[in-house]
Amino acid sequence: MGRPEKPVDVSGGLVAQFASDLRRLREKAGSPPYRDMARCALYSASVLSSAANGHRLPTLQVALAYARVCGGDAAEWRERWLEAQRDAAIPVENPDKRVTRILSASALLPRPAQLPRPAQLPLRSHVFTGRRSELRRLASGGSAAGPVVISGPAGIGKSELALLYAHHLAQDMTDGQLYADLGCNGPSPAEPHAVIDGFLLALGVPAQQLPPAADQRAGLYRSMIAQRRVLILLENACCERQVRPLLADSRLSVTIVVGRVPLLGLSGVRRIRLDVLSRPDSVTHIATVLPERARQDPVACDQLAALCADLPLALDIAIRKLAARPELSLRHGVERLRDPHARLDWLRIGDLSVREMLEAVHGQLDDAGRALLYRLARQGGDLSAPGFRQHAMAAPPGEEDQCEQLAEAGMLRWGASSGTYCVDPLVRAFVSDLSRLTDGTRRRVLGPHTLPLQTAHAPITMLHSPAAAGV
Repeated sequence: MGRPEKPVDVSGGLVAQFASDLRRLREKAGSPPYRDMARCALYSASVLSSAANGHRLPTLQVALAYARVCGGDAAEWRERWLEAQRDAAIPVENPDKRVTRILSASALLPRPAQLPRPAQLPLRSHVFTGRRSELRRLASGGSAAGPVVISGPAGIGKSELALLYAHHLAQDMTDGQLYADLGCNGPSPAEPHAVIDGFLLALGVPAQQLPPAADQRAGLYRSMIAQRRVLILLENACCERQVRPLLADSRLSVTIVVGRVPLLGLSGVRRIRLDVLSRPDSVTHIATVLPERARQDPVACDQLAALCADLPLALDIAIRKLAARPELSLRHGVERLRDPHARLDWLRIGDLSVREMLEAVHGQLDDAGRALLYRLARQGGDLSAPGFRQHAMAAPPGEEDQCEQLAEAGMLRWGASSGTYCVDPLVRAFVSDLSRLTDGTRRRVLGPHTLPLQTAHAPITMLHSPAAAGV
């Protein structure tokens, strides 16, 4: 049973009352030893014991962990803690020293009425299909497995998967959710220390109490994350240097990083790399939003998925355009996408555009990567038929690494066989559009480093002779 606990000083106001209530809750649970409670609460026995001594108000995380292992209701104990915290923040006069003192360090933070618990996650999509294996991997790891890096080419659906997973976890993250766009796709990527400052303010640290040095603020942020249940979502990550200061070793919080590259320089993280959807998942996605039209013409449904190259962004745009026009059939979308020269013009709605996405990726390629992409895109026939990955091209000798980089960027797709690559119909249409531009127009649109499509390199040998598309 251990030594008896010292009585709570009843003159301590609501802080003492809160400690007494915690003790009564523990007694109702059979007075389990603090060592046993520590194994379930993930806090040390001394921390849990101190939470109920009445000397000071414990942190909200410790209080909720104490209540949880004793069978208490989290919502009820959160309200009790907030009430005690407001009482603890009131300055009182010390009759002996005649100085004002603060009963709790929580008084340093703004009151909950002034600053709500952060809930910064963006709106998620309520129409989500596929990614079953990726969701299983995310669910099987748990927060104890460390941060998660979700990577993949542009338009592949990284953000949708990350938001689905983040919103699923949010209900258990009792101290809130933090979100930052690190700006890899923008003109000026975010500085990690500026992101940390914003997070500290959102977590309740007053601006005037932020440590003066950036490294100190980063240390304070990691300390707070280690002691709280917070979900952090970092989108559009550029590189390891940008992300590393934002990662904390925590068994309570969860950090999700989203970016085009897998950030292999980071240690202690789990990685999930996304590819395009499988054809059955693409068809299911169309049928989920347009069920009647998919039932009426399943062939057109499959053709629409093929012409969108099973790319989630392209599928989403096509589905939205058709959903906005109930009188249009799936066949109408197929006909609009069948013409390679009009394909990218049609795959645009609002601020979403497949062409602009490809232009942004193309602008980040070096000259050698662009030249190789143009050569690959001009080989063979139209690979937009179902199963086009079976007709992939072998990487040219000495350019395997370049092909790998193009595949990482989403300008090539990995073929069915190791060491082979293919150009999906969207990228092929993009390269075809470039070839129809004059040199002057091409330079104005895509910059001064754009190379002509004709090169002196030898053509690439096809592993298989592709059949012409017939969709």
